[in-house]
Amino acid sequence: MNASPTTGNRRFPRSVRRAVNSGHVVFAVGLLGVEWVMLLIGIVARSTDDPALRHGAYQLMRIFALAGGIPFAVLSLITGVLLCLYTPWGLWQHLWIKVKIVLLVAVIVTGAAVVSQFAHRLIAASASDGNADALPPLQTWHLVVVIFQLVALIVSTALSVFKPSGDRGRGRPRARRRAENAPRDRSTASDPTGEVAGARESVGVGRSTPGLRSSAPVRNPVA
Repeated sequence: MNASPTTGNRRFPRSVRRAVNSGHVVFAVGLLGVEWVMLLIGIVARSTDDPALRHGAYQLMRIFALAGGIPFAVLSLITGVLLCLYTPWGLWQHLWIKVKIVLLVAVIVTGAAVVSQFAHRLIAASASDGNADALPPLQTWHLVVVIFQLVALIVSTALSVFKPSGDRGRGRPRARRRAENAPRDRSTASDPTGEVAGARESVGVGRSTPGLRSSAPVRNPVA
């Protein structure tokens, strides 16, 4: 299935494309920032000896996951898919786009199904009347999942920048592309070896040779 718009007429106007692209960058960078903050909060909550600080950190982490992580991830996925469908890149044309989509879906699934549940259980275990023995393994697995999400988003950002195996010709300036695609002289377009030009020079076609007189006889004027 090829969902590339290059075979159809689905294209964003320039202003809309820039707006969607800007939104995609904002949501993707925001999601990366949220994951980094959640990692720092998890490290602080695991290393502190203050039960009140630990409990408050996990409550704050749950707010970040529900109010920041999940909305930013969903909006980043939606804007990314729109950019693929309504720009020449296409949705399934390049491997790096497929990898980006898979990584972002993995971040959304782990955030909604794992991190939010871990945060809820960590809040309950870190409470004054919670089960303190269940806290260390929950902290470890929670940090593992958050690190996975952070690495996935870093890889996704790197793919967006480098675009491996992508058609880099689409990124060239428009004037340069026009110059490269401009039709050449018909007489030399099918002669890559330059034989036609050499033959022209040998017979003197298309140029004037100074100092060369014509060999035709010159009639004398009649007196």
